Amino acid sequence: MTRVLITGFAPFGGESVNPSWQAASLVAADPPAGLTVTATELPCVFGKSIDALR
Repeated sequence: MTRVLITGFAPFGGESVNPSWQAASLVAADPPAGLTVTATELPCVFGKSIDALR
């Protein structure tokens, strides 16, 4: 089984959702055949995303 990490970003600029996170969540909820997908939401703050990803 192939493992895939997919990322999206947290909302910013006063928005309640970020479409990148919505897309990542949807793919992880129903992954393509043969894949194990993990979704991770990253903050939209300079220098914080890499820490969250680790």
